[in-house]
Formats: sequence, C-alpha cells, structure tokens
Amino acid sequence: MKTVLLALLATVGVSQSAGLCDLVLSGGVCLFGGETVLVPEAAPPGLVGHWSFDDGSGLDGSGLQHHANVTVAAGPAMGGQGASALFEGNYMEVPDALDLDVRLFTLTTWLYFYRDAEAGDSFRWCPILQKGRDDPSGSYSRAPALFYDRRDRGLRAYVMTTSSAAYPQGEFVESNARIPYQRWTHVALVRGDRRIRLYVNGIIDAMNTTEGFTFTNTDSFFIGSSPGYTENCQVRHLQDELRFYTRELTEEEIEAEASGALGELEPRYVRLGCINCPYADAVAACPSGYHLCTSIELHSGGYQVARANGWVNWNSRVWAHGNQADSALGLGVCCQDLR
Repeated sequence: MKTVLLALLATVGVSQSAGLCDLVLSGGVCLFGGETVLVPEAAPPGLVGHWSFDDGSGLDGSGLQHHANVTVAAGPAMGGQGASALFEGNYMEVPDALDLDVRLFTLTTWLYFYRDAEAGDSFRWCPILQKGRDDPSGSYSRAPALFYDRRDRGLRAYVMTTSSAAYPQGEFVESNARIPYQRWTHVALVRGDRRIRLYVNGIIDAMNTTEGFTFTNTDSFFIGSSPGYTENCQVRHLQDELRFYTRELTEEEIEAEASGALGELEPRYVRLGCINCPYADAVAACPSGYHLCTSIELHSGGYQVARANGWVNWNSRVWAHGNQADSALGLGVCCQDLR
C-alpha cells in the first residue's frame, strides 16, 4: 500500500518524478466511491527525509522527494510490519539537496546487527550513515557520519566542524552503549550549535561539546556504508525507519519514537550514571530527579536496560543503593525518583 501511495502521490517536480512514477498527481486519491482515501504521509516539523524501506527502493516519505538512487535487498522489519533494508557492505545513495545541508539536525533509526559483523582483518570502524565521503588521500567529509565499532560494538558520531585543522576526521562523540547482536536498537544522533548527543533506546548515552560549528558539505547522503569502505567494511546489518530532521528533537520526542525498545519500560525511568566507577562516584553521578537504583529496582527493570544498552557483560559488577563502599569498580545505574 505504501509503495502505491508514494508512486501515486509524488507531487510536484515532474522532472524528478518522471523516471520513477507512471502517474503524477497533485492531490489525494479516492477509491471505491470514497471508502478508501490515499493521501501523503503526515510530516512532523523539520522532517526532510523519511526512508521506511518498506518499498525496497529507498523512497522518501517526507514529501520532499529525497529518494535513494540505489536499491538494496529487503529484510525483516522492526515490529514485523513492512520491510527493512539489508546491508552487507553495500549502500544506498541519496543525492545532495539544500534540505540536507544543515548545521542543526537529528538522525534517528533502528539498527539490527548480525553476529558475523565482527571485525576480522578488516577495518574496525565502519560507516553506517554518512553525509559526504572520505578520500583515500586523507581528506574527510562527515556532516554527519555514524560509524560502528566492529570490535567492541560501540557507535561513534562524527561532525566536520570549523575546527577541521585540529580535528581532520571531524569532532565526535563515542557511545558508552555496546550494541547487542540480533536485537533491534533505536539510535538518535542530535546536533545542536556546539553539542553532539547520542541516544540509545531513548536514553541519553553520550554527549560532547565541540570546539567548532558544523561545516556542511554538498555531497550525497549514504545509508548502510559509504564509498571507499565497501571492500573492507562488510558489516551485515538491517536498518529501518530512518528519519532526517533539520532541528534538534526534544528528549520526549526521541523517547516516544524509541517506545518499545526496552519492552514495557519507558526510557525515562533509567539513566546511565557511570561505567567502571567507585560506589561513591556512582551515587554522585545520578542527575537531579534520579538516585542510584536499589536492588529491587535493578531486578525490576534496571538490569534489563543495562543489558539492552550493552552496559554490562556477564561478569560486570553493578552498584545498588546501600552497597558497602569499597575500592572495587562497577556500573552506576540511576532510577527515576517516583515519590
């Protein structure tokens, strides 16, 4: 149904749509005497790209026609409806547009990594999303780029800035989360004037203040990988429901979009305090409105979140409120004050 909708309602810009659509209309379509109405998808403020991958062709559902010019194989969808895009070192290319050349933005998507994405003799860090391309001679173009660590399963979000002399590959923030294999994970990359923030499953995971401001480029937006990495970065993974906004999404909007990633738990219930820290530091790391989780709170949801976000291994020590302080190091998980 969505493929039919996009094909029928690729409104305006006939020259762009001529090779894609058999029929170009400027309004809705009524079927069966008006019992069924096909209209364009609703677009939240600032949405300039929405690739659901249900069509297998990388069509843009934002209404701005930022369609990919390369198709990829379809994979199982997050939530079981529609389809996702399966990448195995290949990529989709979305041609550049003024809507995508912005200093403030938010990218959100769902990712699913297969276990065979582990690094062997290939590159450790591989692009999953990249606006721009890296040149083998040593020049970089990333505004933004999201890279995946094939060894430790972390994420790194890059943004080229006006401080490129000091940071030739771009300024970045690296996740504390370690993305589990064979599980859908929601990721949001938010760029403000001077901050880069990473959210994993709706929870703020890492943040960095950059020295420079975003330096935009006029290159394509690559999904799944990017040119120059296809040979050495055979990262087998799925992507679904990729969205590009030209504004900073609020924390509430990100939590709503990531709903379901943690089962019945809402993302706001838990915050990451610190990793590999003493007990006293774990207590102090909890922000206002949160406290170090008690043992009951850990067993009723805290451990679940820590595992889903890759903060713990099988032998990790997790601090609980009231633990006897000692010199050991552990994970600090903060739970929301509900009183």
